[in-house]
Amino acid sequence: MPSTPFAGHALRRCRSHAHAYSGPLRRAGRGHATRRRTLLPVTERSREHARGCVAALGIYNAWPDPRRARGRTMNDLERRLLGEILSIRAVDCHSHVPPESPHARSLWDLLGYHYYTELAHSAGMPAEAVDARRSEDERIGEMVARLETLDNTVQHSWLMEAARELFGFRAERLTAENWPDLARAVAEAARLEGRYRAVLAKANLEKVFLTNRFDEDLAPVDRTVFVPCLRADDLVFNMADADVRRRLAARTGVDVASTGDVRQAAHELMRHFVQHGGASAAIGLPPDFEPRAPDESAAGRALAHALKGRGPAPDEAGALAAFVFDVLAAACREFRRPFQLMIGAIRNIYPAGVPGGRDLLSKQGSLAAYADLFRRYPQVDFTVSVLSMAWAHELATFAWIFPNVKPSGHWWYTNIPAHIEYDLRGRLEALPKVKLIGYYSDMYKVEFGLPKFNMYRRILARILAREFVAPGRLTESQAVDVAGLLLRENPKRIFGV
Repeated sequence: MPSTPFAGHALRRCRSHAHAYSGPLRRAGRGHATRRRTLLPVTERSREHARGCVAALGIYNAWPDPRRARGRTMNDLERRLLGEILSIRAVDCHSHVPPESPHARSLWDLLGYHYYTELAHSAGMPAEAVDARRSEDERIGEMVARLETLDNTVQHSWLMEAARELFGFRAERLTAENWPDLARAVAEAARLEGRYRAVLAKANLEKVFLTNRFDEDLAPVDRTVFVPCLRADDLVFNMADADVRRRLAARTGVDVASTGDVRQAAHELMRHFVQHGGASAAIGLPPDFEPRAPDESAAGRALAHALKGRGPAPDEAGALAAFVFDVLAAACREFRRPFQLMIGAIRNIYPAGVPGGRDLLSKQGSLAAYADLFRRYPQVDFTVSVLSMAWAHELATFAWIFPNVKPSGHWWYTNIPAHIEYDLRGRLEALPKVKLIGYYSDMYKVEFGLPKFNMYRRILARILAREFVAPGRLTESQAVDVAGLLLRENPKRIFGV
């Protein structure tokens, strides 16, 4: 076997084979080995391809003969674990992929991702430069000119990895001279039959959860790869809005005029989602939201005022939001579905920003406000993401004692390697491995699944190697099992997919 890595282009040629590498792991019993063989059907040829692919990731500088039992360095260990972790078909439990247009059809679908426009704006680009009234070519040219200001960021590395691995882009950076080449490659790939399936296969993603409006048509969703998810923000925070109630009535057949109607509509809505493969409800919550036991009479007064065309008083609006939230939690209990809570975003704090780049986090508030919710609904799994690192340790303590609290992914502003590594190591050292949902992409186009999940897989391999296998806390085989739980088995079990 070769003792040096494949050339850098090996990953581009052989990425699809990376799932095949099993490596020289010790196996702990017949059942364990059988499961590994099922996950990783390998041949000597596929092993060679996979080793080249892993080496081409560029984070290791040698590939020693894996048959040598002694003298292995930490890099060797990380490399072997990464090869195994790349083989795991992951489940992505939160994205914003539009089911009617899941893959990029133009270069703007990639460069227009808010991660790039908001960073470019923060580095000096006027928000008007990417106004939708400008042509796509003008917006692309503006963004390409700004990429040099943010090429130190992990977000830029996602873009370039996607360009290389999914479109065969060979240049080291995107420039005014070469971006038309990438634009043509994106447009040509978009016309290929089954493009989004091919992209997800290359990213080794089995399922991707969607973010669906409560009145969205779910019939066209390709449920072989996409999983509907009821996004509840409008219901909870805008039930007093006549248009929201009209849309809810059109979907459920229930005209909401009382708190009892809210319960009936929530039941019909959840039933509809479950019938169409819906795996959970989800909501983004501000840091000051308190999911207290609802005051139904105050919620009823708020609805009565709304029906008369009067906006509810602030205290009544809060009571109505808490009531609708509680009704949805009860519907999750009834239909045995988890509730995804994404806590901590303050919306529209910077109105002059680019679309998607106007919200910030806050250290205010506490998960203590949710303790009563977790106690009231012990049968509901709450998968929780927090936006502030100040809340991250608090989330770990809640998951430490509450059986129904499951830490989920690394959301938004915490989705960078420095924060992920700190938070992930703490979760792995403190919490039962069966409770952890490792990662989700939060992507808007399927092309970002590959670089984002690869980033997480590299971090996970490094932590497992250095903090668990090297000190003897886990064997290599056990470490791979932990990775399988985080990336695949836990989300499949918790969400029932």
